[in-house]
Amino acid sequence: MDFDGGWGDDEVQEKPGEEIGEEDFLDTMEPSKKSMTIFFLIDTSGSMSGTKIGTVNGIMEELLPELIGIGGAETDISIAVMKYDISCKWITPHPVRVEEYQSWQRLSATGTTAMGAAFKELCGKLSRSAFMNKPSLSYAPVIFLMSDGEPTDDWKSGLNMLKKNNWYKFGLKIAVGIGSQVNMSVLEEFTGTPELAVLAHSAEELKRLITFLAVTSSQIGSKSMSLTDDGKEKSEEDVAKDKEKRLVEEVKDIMADVDESDLSFDEGW
Repeated sequence: MDFDGGWGDDEVQEKPGEEIGEEDFLDTMEPSKKSMTIFFLIDTSGSMSGTKIGTVNGIMEELLPELIGIGGAETDISIAVMKYDISCKWITPHPVRVEEYQSWQRLSATGTTAMGAAFKELCGKLSRSAFMNKPSLSYAPVIFLMSDGEPTDDWKSGLNMLKKNNWYKFGLKIAVGIGSQVNMSVLEEFTGTPELAVLAHSAEELKRLITFLAVTSSQIGSKSMSLTDDGKEKSEEDVAKDKEKRLVEEVKDIMADVDESDLSFDEGW
C-alpha cells in the first residue's frame, strides 16, 4: 500500500497508469468528491423463506431513502447488493449511487447457504479492477452480512481469502443473525469483533438493528478520522481501528436498550 502522508484524509486514491494488484488498497487521482460503498450480503437460503425474507425486503425498501445524504456534501455513498443461497449473485452489477438505487428488487429464498462462495465473490470485487474502481478518493467500505443459519459450504476458505484483502481489512464489518438457528460464531469471525455481530430475536428487532446499523456505519465510514488530536497523521490501521471502536460504542448503546428477558425468538416470523 502506498499512502501519501500529505493527503490529510483516510481515503483511497489511484495513480494514473499504474497497475494495481487485487489486494492493494488505495492510490491516487485528485477527486472532486469522495466515495464510499456499503455492501449488503443477504442470506436467501430456504430457511429464510416466508416471513423472514419478506421482513428483510420490507426493511430494505424503507432503508434506501434513509441512506440518501448520509455522506453529506463531500461523500458519495454507493450500494452493492449480493444474495447467496445455493450460489451467489449480485443484484447490483456494480455499485450504484444510493440516490439512483431507490427501487428495491424483492428477493425470494430457496436452497442451501453458500456463504463461502459469497465471501470469495466479494473478495474478487474488492479490487481496483472491479467494484472499487472509482477515479476518486475512496473511504474503506462498509460490509453488512445477514444470515439466519449455518453455512453449507467451505466458508472458512472463503473467509480466509477475504481476510487477505486490504479493502476488507480496513472496512467496517457488521453481521446480523436472524432468529434462533443462526451460528453466531461464524458471524463473529466474519466481523473480527464479537460486538459487531448482533442477534435479532424478532422481526421488529431485525428492522431496528438493520436500520440503525446501516445508517450509523455509513455515517462513521464516510467521515475522515485521519488526524490525531495534536494534528498528526494516523496510519491506515489506526484509522480503521478508531472507526471500528466508534461503531462498537454505538452498537453497545443500542443493545443496552434491549431486555432479552422480554424477547422470544422468532416473534413475528
